[in-house]
Amino acid sequence: MTDLPPQTAVHPRKWWIVAVTAGVTSLGIVAAAGIFSASAWSSPHRDITAGSGAVGALDINLGPVPQQAVVTDEQFQTEIDNIVFILADDLDWATFRQVPRLNALQSKGTTFTNTTVTDSLCCPSRVSILRGQYVHNHKVVSNEPASGGGWPTFYRLGEEKDCLPTWLSAKGVQTAFMGKYLNAYPDGAKNPAYVPPGWDRWVVPVTQPEMYRGYGYTLNIDGTLKTYGEKPKDFLGDVLVGEASQYISSAREPFYLQLSLTNPHRPSPVAVRHLESNKYAAIPRSKGFNAAGLNEPAWRSGISALGPRRLASLDKRWRERVQSAETVADAYDAVVAALTKAGKLDRTLIVIGSDNGYHSAVRRLPPGKRTPYLEDTVVPYVFIGPGVAAGVKVPSMTSTIDLGPTFTALLGTQAPQWTDGRSLVPFLARGSDEDWRTGVISESLSQARPGDPDYETLKPPRFTALRTEQWVYVEYEDGTKELYDRATDPDELDNVLPTADPELVKSLNRQLVALRACAGPTCRVADALPN
Repeated sequence: MTDLPPQTAVHPRKWWIVAVTAGVTSLGIVAAAGIFSASAWSSPHRDITAGSGAVGALDINLGPVPQQAVVTDEQFQTEIDNIVFILADDLDWATFRQVPRLNALQSKGTTFTNTTVTDSLCCPSRVSILRGQYVHNHKVVSNEPASGGGWPTFYRLGEEKDCLPTWLSAKGVQTAFMGKYLNAYPDGAKNPAYVPPGWDRWVVPVTQPEMYRGYGYTLNIDGTLKTYGEKPKDFLGDVLVGEASQYISSAREPFYLQLSLTNPHRPSPVAVRHLESNKYAAIPRSKGFNAAGLNEPAWRSGISALGPRRLASLDKRWRERVQSAETVADAYDAVVAALTKAGKLDRTLIVIGSDNGYHSAVRRLPPGKRTPYLEDTVVPYVFIGPGVAAGVKVPSMTSTIDLGPTFTALLGTQAPQWTDGRSLVPFLARGSDEDWRTGVISESLSQARPGDPDYETLKPPRFTALRTEQWVYVEYEDGTKELYDRATDPDELDNVLPTADPELVKSLNRQLVALRACAGPTCRVADALPN
């Protein structure tokens, strides 16, 4: 493979413009055939990178390799010194829209309406944000070490030493993390007050399930453990927002602050002041509410409709989720107030997003996540800041693997070439990118285990799902496939695979296979294949 040319970085305080350059290197990858083989799923740490030599492999010439965005002087002027990233936990689009203050944020910035998570399970998704990689590349496939995931796996693989905070810190950016880090942190650490590399400020819960409950938790504050009580003033969301506000007031610029809330993750902690809010919130009665679809996969075909008492209970739980999500809106308001008071608002980009989505009663499913469908995998992402267009909605296919390349580009450095994502800066600059990708994937690579969140009585098979602006194409480990036409069936209910054009299916399979085997630069080619 020809070495890729080095990329340039510019100090973040300079006026600059971002453009996408195309590489001249031609790469090919050898990808597995369209249907998963048994051996491909034998281990969550299997090697599925290019050139695996699988039986029936396809030699796919993916053409020129586009490089990530680099700073030039031609297309976009702005001055962003700082980034505040407010990351919610299990915040789906339906809940987002039912919180008026959150929904109103779309009028203040640019909304990416097709942001797809790499895995709708907390830890794999959050590692993808930190590393800019699909799950099959970072290999943290679940929430717990026993099933190949959790913080201990991230630590064991050495990936913590080479991720977003270390990239930024190496370029002189001040970094702070406040809130939920990775599942099972700091289990197994020699020092229970361990602080990962790259973070200058660290305010992170170390106890579960207390952090999800919002009270009685212990925080690791820069290596010192502090336990909080059960009073309203101890509510975790408020404590974290207060710490973030204090940090903003004193932080040296440039800085990156990640405020990672546990709201509205189950059991959906609610601040006392919001207990009377959103009294009439309920699960949206969409077309898919408590309904069956056509040609359902086997794992869903035996599910009965939910009865009135069960639905009433789920509506109550949903209302608590909406009330809990008010804390995310509080966080945005507090961050803006702190930035304004510190005189830093006009130099700071604020990003509001989620690690994954959530479903309840849609397709008759009990509450949960980790399906290939839009409720779980397509999540809100809004960018608000200087030079960013207000009220703009971008439907292009974006992913949480794009956050690292975007944040590094904006703060004057560059994500490594081995990352899988692309910078979103062209969209922030001019609302589009003519050379953008055509599809992204979500993956579910670990087996369901007793105690795994959100499964209840269901155990969806492992899968890879390709999502494009029009299609959702899913391949399960047992050979089952699904195809949904988002143009005619936006609720993704009716599997049209049995009647689909074979050439269309072949094209979608080809891209899914390429993305499932991609790594780094080849991902930025495979994701642009025609479909």
